Amino acid sequence: MNKTSSIGSATIILTIFGLLGKATGFFREVLFANYFGISREYEFYLVASVLPITLNSIALYIYQNYFVPAYPKREILGHEYLADFSKKTFLNSLSIALFTASILILFRTPILKIYLGSELVSDKTEILFVIFSLTVPLSIVSGFLIAYLQTQFNFKSPAIAALSLNIFTILALLIFKETNIIYIATAYFLGVVFQTIILIKVSRIFNLFRIKLTKASVKFKSIDPSILWILLIEVMGQFYILSDRYFLSRVDEGGIAAINYSLTIFLLPISIITISISTAALPKFSQLAASNSKSELKEKITTALVSISLLFIPINLIFIFWGKEVVRIFYERGNFTFTSTQLTSDVLFYFSLSLVFYSLYGILNKIFYVFGKVKTLFVITVLGIALKIALNFILVDSFKQNGLAISTSLSYIFFFILSLIIIHSMLKLIGFRTFLIKFTSYLLNGLFSFLIVKILFTLVTIDTILFDLIKITLFLLIYYINNQVVDDIYQLEIQKELLRFLPKKFSKREI
Repeated sequence: MNKTSSIGSATIILTIFGLLGKATGFFREVLFANYFGISREYEFYLVASVLPITLNSIALYIYQNYFVPAYPKREILGHEYLADFSKKTFLNSLSIALFTASILILFRTPILKIYLGSELVSDKTEILFVIFSLTVPLSIVSGFLIAYLQTQFNFKSPAIAALSLNIFTILALLIFKETNIIYIATAYFLGVVFQTIILIKVSRIFNLFRIKLTKASVKFKSIDPSILWILLIEVMGQFYILSDRYFLSRVDEGGIAAINYSLTIFLLPISIITISISTAALPKFSQLAASNSKSELKEKITTALVSISLLFIPINLIFIFWGKEVVRIFYERGNFTFTSTQLTSDVLFYFSLSLVFYSLYGILNKIFYVFGKVKTLFVITVLGIALKIALNFILVDSFKQNGLAISTSLSYIFFFILSLIIIHSMLKLIGFRTFLIKFTSYLLNGLFSFLIVKILFTLVTIDTILFDLIKITLFLLIYYINNQVVDDIYQLEIQKELLRFLPKKFSKREI
């Protein structure tokens, strides 16, 4: 994909591969639910993996939010500056990777004691932690390579490479089932190895070392001071999962597993839609900001926010009103019982109160990075995390795992409201009136569509998964048909982009 490609086209590509990735990811979670349910062993697996996998996520987001916005600024200075910047960032990622892995492995026992307590730390949990820790250096390098490919507008290769993580884990679950969870962790590690090899090959990163640099380009600083703030922001942002796992002993047995399963459902549309839009938009936002094209940038930001509202409001209502049905569709089989469904759906309900707001924050978050407002974003992040942790301690004893979900939702809503106010007042880059009108209209349409389905099925109480799917599908059809009737320009634009990816014989009639 070249640099003139539209954000919409890139978003469609990312969404298609995102759907494929999340389909395999969800199948993986279904297998976990089937073989391990909400067992204590699976909770130990989650606790042992949380810090390494959190660090893997931090690496990805740091390079996306630092390297991608910085890339166009170096590009303006010339090819040599760009090559030098890319090469030094890659070498820095290698150094950080080795240092981080060493710390995790050397201090594995005290780290695990923080989460499990001395009495629950065992040889198995230490082995699990070491296996996941070995994925960290590879993931740090992969995080840079993914960001580097995105600056080349290559969104497809990273998405394909990421499939290996789920595929290897799924194969291990199908082969070993519930016999030994260590085999599952080993398979995940092999998936990360495979992903890294693909990214190295596709990016041709070592070609950068063949470029001879002039003294002028070498003198240019490759490390922007803002990376420290970005690092702090991403580290703070991962405290959500870390802080929840800390309360393992204070929630119901299976509570942490229920949070994991419900959070997987909660994050599914965000990882497919919001991350696809924000990932595709970030390079374009950065280009427009660098060229000071504020009017076009304002239009694209507003379009992104309205489009996310259009897509997320019906999903949000489904999770709120039919959360139990959603959990049952995905998980209720094998060792995942009706009781497991009840526990998980209760948690999902409280998470869902913030779904649309957190998805919108995914776009607002990128605007801070594009304009270098990382200190402002850091303050917002610290305040939100402090609110989350304080509410955890206040709510956990009374509401158990539901209290942890409530605290998460309230902090996500806080992030959105504060970011929207700051960006609108400081940068004037949001068509606030347009956004508010469209958000309200989509919400009213969603509630109306739900009411219609509720009335239609008042007298029918068939308790089957097929019946659940029919209700949800009918709701979505009514919602989108209503938008079509009023010629909603944002929905029509999404349809137009989708049709571009269909074969011509399907997208238009043959003459």
